[in-house]
Amino acid sequence: MNSRPKDPKTARNKNVLVIGGSGSGKTRFWLKPNLMQMHSSYVVTDPKGTILVECGKMLQRGAPKLGKDGKPMKDKHGKVIYEPYRIKVLNTINFKKSMHYNPFAYIHSEKDILKLVTTLIANTKGEGKAGDDFWVKAETLLYCALIGYIHYEAPVEEQNFSTLIEFINAMEVREDDEEFKNPVDLMFDALEAEKPNHFAVRQYKKYKLAAGDVCSK
Repeated sequence: MNSRPKDPKTARNKNVLVIGGSGSGKTRFWLKPNLMQMHSSYVVTDPKGTILVECGKMLQRGAPKLGKDGKPMKDKHGKVIYEPYRIKVLNTINFKKSMHYNPFAYIHSEKDILKLVTTLIANTKGEGKAGDDFWVKAETLLYCALIGYIHYEAPVEEQNFSTLIEFINAMEVREDDEEFKNPVDLMFDALEAEKPNHFAVRQYKKYKLAAGDVCSK
């Protein structure tokens, strides 16, 4: 596995492309033997969902821990010591069998918030012709404001998309009452009174200006 072999002339090519029809043995005769060597970390795409079932227990037990002499190490009872793999599963078909990923846990700055919002909008706009830039910018400002509030003000256990959806659902608008303030408006008013230069407050004020511009037109 060394990327710098002592003798380049006899070095093997580590890039392998396996092509074969269904049932030709790509998994049975190439993938599984490589997994069974258990000499490194692996990332496996498993569209059929069978590799985890068939090889998971083996990887969970792991390979024998080797000593300096290259032989398997044993505990005081004479049993072989194994080094188990840490298995992570991403199942996009059955989420109950999948580990979960929370993007909010990776937000560390205002730039990260904008990156998350940009990615969120790009992956939820659907197919077809893109909407007017005005609406995209307004949506960006709103998401930045809400996610900024969640990141900087909400408890850690509430920093997730469920809280974001709750905020959006609470944003009631009444066409016959322009002075009406929903719970989210009141929440930002309270934050502005305490921290007028807060990132989330600045983004929300820009969003409200855009909304007011639409109403005036």
